[in-house]
Amino acid sequence: MRRIAFASLSLALVVGAQAQTPPEIPAVIGAPFSDTAVEETTRVMQDGTRFVHSITTHHFRNGQGSVRSERPLPMPAGSSEEPPTIVTINNKVTGEYMQMASGAKVASVLQRPGAKVVDTPVTLPEIRTMFAGMRVGPKDPGWSAPVSLGEKTLDGVHVVGSQRTYTVAAGKVGNSKAVTVIVQQWSSPELGIIVDKLDTSTTGGQFHYHLTELTQAEPPAELFTVPADYKKILVKPSVEPAASSSAG
Repeated sequence: MRRIAFASLSLALVVGAQAQTPPEIPAVIGAPFSDTAVEETTRVMQDGTRFVHSITTHHFRNGQGSVRSERPLPMPAGSSEEPPTIVTINNKVTGEYMQMASGAKVASVLQRPGAKVVDTPVTLPEIRTMFAGMRVGPKDPGWSAPVSLGEKTLDGVHVVGSQRTYTVAAGKVGNSKAVTVIVQQWSSPELGIIVDKLDTSTTGGQFHYHLTELTQAEPPAELFTVPADYKKILVKPSVEPAASSSAG
């Protein structure tokens, strides 16, 4: 397996996975867990043909707030190669952001001084979305007021629901008429994470992110360190991973 530089790898993750970039897992103290996250992006053509892309990521967060993610690298359409798994370890205690690719015993390490963790209780994640490559933050103009969806239990976890609608004005991204994106989001107040998120646009596009196999327990300590036989390379990325999603 060839070695992959941190900067080019980070750019590939952002560009190649732009349509289904997952929500960020925040660094929270005292709320460890493990999960499997499933992302499904659906595109509907004018003739009714549906294209569905699915990707699975594994998350681990320890009691100190460090987060490990294991995610397959996006591959070109039609590729028969097994995609390498990209492992990232976001240690906000030490300020290190580490990235490794399966098959290459090399760890790219970015020092980020000043990175902080937060303690429980935490603020619920705000609603954001993406449409046609345009990232939309929670404070951007075009959003409706939030509507409460109440509370319930998902995969054994207590969650609180909220819904907002974003309107993409005609001509903003080349669209001939206005497009609306409805976002329904269910989040855990105890863990500070999104457990289920559904973005649906009037173009027929849909993005569904949901967690399964969610276990609230301390993951093994070795998951948050670089293996001893790996070579560490200190680098500075040109682009860092973003947290968003798309229904475009």
